[in-house]
Amino acid sequence: MTQQHASSSSSSSSAPIRSSSGRRHSSPDMSSSSEPSSTLTSPSSTPTRSWIVDAWRNFSSVRARQVTGTHILRVGGCSIVNRMVVRGESIDSPTFTAGGHRWMLSYYPNGDLSSKKSGRATVELKLMDARFNGHMTAAHRVSILGRDGRPAYSYYVPPQRYSREIGYSRETGSTYRMSSSVDVLVTAEDRKAALRLMGDDSLVVRCDVTVMKLEKESRLKWFLRKLLD
Repeated sequence: MTQQHASSSSSSSSAPIRSSSGRRHSSPDMSSSSEPSSTLTSPSSTPTRSWIVDAWRNFSSVRARQVTGTHILRVGGCSIVNRMVVRGESIDSPTFTAGGHRWMLSYYPNGDLSSKKSGRATVELKLMDARFNGHMTAAHRVSILGRDGRPAYSYYVPPQRYSREIGYSRETGSTYRMSSSVDVLVTAEDRKAALRLMGDDSLVVRCDVTVMKLEKESRLKWFLRKLLD
């Protein structure tokens, strides 16, 4: 009896099905391979690769960087220097390197010829890199230091476009210059107070030059930098 029941159950699974309309329909055979198995793919069946891996074969990276360099110029005997050096004459520093370029710092005790008013000092930053033939962008800050090494007066010059030749670009609308200057110690009271900062009749001028540049990275360098971040 048990075997008969099993046989009956097996035959009923493949028997025709009669609908309410009287038509006979055959039950679908789930073992049939008529429908392609690759029509739909489960998201979990195939591992998704990171876009970094996908782009590794054809990838480049360019990033903006800021590099800052500092130079300090000390001028001794300022009470004599102020009477000896006339307007338009300067005390120049040796050339120094900041941001991969050569610069010179000039201190005009009585102002340069482009100074708006007489009776104020001027500090000029000049690009001295003779081997540089392109254009670059740099900002700088001029500070008059006190005895503790901290800025007592500070003057910021926003980013300027520098070149070894003065010119103007119609395409970018930028003016290229060899140097940039800023007036410091603009009042007589400031000049007197600045001479008392160090206590030895000297003046210490600090210039922080920040060069802005675009840097190309290799794929490996970019990937390693991301791993370390």
